[in-house]
Amino acid sequence: MKITKEKRQIAVFLLSVLVLVIAAGSASVYRAGQMGKVSFLEHLDEEIVVIDEESYPLRELAFYLAYQESTVEEQAKVYDMENIKSYWNLRSENNFLRFQARDTAMEMMVHDTIFFRLAEKENISLTAEEETYMLNRQMDFWNDLEEEGQERLGVSEEEIKEVFYRMALAQKQQQLLADSEGVDYREYNIGGKYYATLLAKHSYQINEELWERLDFGNIIFAPGR
Repeated sequence: MKITKEKRQIAVFLLSVLVLVIAAGSASVYRAGQMGKVSFLEHLDEEIVVIDEESYPLRELAFYLAYQESTVEEQAKVYDMENIKSYWNLRSENNFLRFQARDTAMEMMVHDTIFFRLAEKENISLTAEEETYMLNRQMDFWNDLEEEGQERLGVSEEEIKEVFYRMALAQKQQQLLADSEGVDYREYNIGGKYYATLLAKHSYQINEELWERLDFGNIIFAPGR
């Protein structure tokens, strides 16, 4: 069948329009994705979670988010050193791995806060040996971040030290509670049966609007994951 010059011109025109539409659509999706993310540093003092009616700003989760990012990054290097991003974008159990890791950071913070508050009520304190161990762990974590990671995290070493102190007290309280119940320490870990019972006695509300827009994976690391 002979195709006239006019029909060829129309076909070329329609193809050009289609290419432009696809390009515009891709750019729009990209911009929407970029606009959907928020700067971690710009929201450090914004409320991120309320636990038992006490408000906590985003900076209180800095350690937990950095810890989870570091953990996933190490796993990604083992998975595919040449393409680290591929691991970050894996999907498992109807959710992306990066979101699972992000939500685990929140669960860790809630867990430690509950046990720390219990330790306060019981007037639990650290021994000199326990405090030394805690400080060594804190310094290792801080040094492993290196200067760029420390700057991107946006909190001071003193703030991180305070988090490690609360974590140490929380862990001590968890052990004491497990011992008093005659159960394994791990029963009070996240996902443990006894912790689930304890958690049900407390309440927490996440600022989902901020939480869902955090650019997790690119907090202590340069963008690209």
